[in-house]
Amino acid sequence: MSEGIIVRKCESLEEFHRCVELQREIWKEAELEVEPATIFVVASHTGGQVLGAFDGDRLVGYTLALVGLRGQVPYLHSHMTGVKSEYRDRGVGRMLKLFQRDEALGRGIRLI
Repeated sequence: MSEGIIVRKCESLEEFHRCVELQREIWKEAELEVEPATIFVVASHTGGQVLGAFDGDRLVGYTLALVGLRGQVPYLHSHMTGVKSEYRDRGVGRMLKLFQRDEALGRGIRLI
């Protein structure tokens, strides 16, 4: 169902801005405040995660996690995950969360 979807780290300012636009699209009905691109930059540069699900060049989902410490043990606070409406129920969210887990474990982070 999610054939052709690739999950990877978002690393550029342009990709962070695309995450912000996707937030606005996903939560427009709820009239929630969106996280600015600067939060995505901070997460990316301080040990958090900004992960994107891409259908070709199109960003169709993302996950934002911030790093924290509990005692001396790092963990990730998974702050938000969103998927475009036409890509829901196709396993994209699951792909994002499994990638999030694998990436964290690869860095020795065992708690999200």
